[in-house]
Amino acid sequence: MARVPGMAGRGGSGAFTGAVVVVTGAGGQIGRALLDRLTDLGATAIGLDLPASCPPGDDRFLPCDLTDEGQVRSVVHEVGRRHGRIDLLVHSAGLSAIGRFEDHDLATHRRVMDVTHFGVVALTLAALPLLRAAHGRLVLIGSVAGFAPVLGRPPYVAAKHAVTGLFETLRPELAEQGVAVTVCHPTFVTGGMSEAVGRAQGHARATSGEEVTAEDVADAILDGVARGRERVLVGRTARLAWVVSRHLPGTYRRIMTRRLRSGAGGRAQPQATGDRG
Repeated sequence: MARVPGMAGRGGSGAFTGAVVVVTGAGGQIGRALLDRLTDLGATAIGLDLPASCPPGDDRFLPCDLTDEGQVRSVVHEVGRRHGRIDLLVHSAGLSAIGRFEDHDLATHRRVMDVTHFGVVALTLAALPLLRAAHGRLVLIGSVAGFAPVLGRPPYVAAKHAVTGLFETLRPELAEQGVAVTVCHPTFVTGGMSEAVGRAQGHARATSGEEVTAEDVADAILDGVARGRERVLVGRTARLAWVVSRHLPGTYRRIMTRRLRSGAGGRAQPQATGDRG
């Protein structure tokens, strides 16, 4: 039976051959890049996303709304029926909202939390028996926003902090059950991500430092999993933010605020709702 490295000690280009891998937000940039990389590496890759985001005719996809607990349980049951285990579960789905705290109502804050945090909770709870059967690995695609303040995205920062804290806490708990945990924190990804609502007037998507591609993130995740790493920082900005936010928090806030404000000029257009990373 195949195992993802870090669970059974296998490395190299054949590390994912035969592994059963589930990727959420698979219709999004990072999710799709992961799905394609894993397929090329010989894994049985299964992508979850909203029905509208599942490409017609691609049998790797299973439609699933992560905010619907019944759908989550049903899709995990189907994976178990087909394959009997999950070697690797990658949480890529997420939802953002651009603007100041008061630009978004409570419903928007809840929608971002439902997808980005509680969707992860629901799927992890449902999938744990199959992960334990495989001595598998959970991967959370977090964000710099998951460990440090990022201006202009309060609902997203709150949700990413919540889910990152959850996974850091799960790591020692699940290790006793033979399930490993990796958290990946990319910097800003080219093209951005799906948003819960149209951006608040006057708030464009701003970035701080260089952007990375979805393929960069996918490659870093798979390399980190292959090496059994607990944490993966993707991009120079993410690595600097990790160090500076911990050792010089005041300096981090000043630099982040200056860079994001200087890059936020212009009026943004409304963005489509989606359940993708």
